[in-house]
Amino acid sequence: MEIPSKVSVFNRTLEVKGKAGTLVSINEGFYEVVMEVQSRNHTVLFAIAETVIIFNDAIPDLGGEFEIER
Repeated sequence: MEIPSKVSVFNRTLEVKGKAGTLVSINEGFYEVVMEVQSRNHTVLFAIAETVIIFNDAIPDLGGEFEIER
């Protein structure tokens, strides 16, 4: 995963459902995302505990026996 990266954001508190944005950083308890709000770009801080981030670029298929260590 590279940052900055294009993402889709889901947050129940702000009623955000799959809104496009750019993940700029991950800080102490917050995702920092730049997204369009009322036709202008704004920096929005989303609480990690209340937010789902889906990266728009899928993880490439690396082959059969290669495992990603997490």
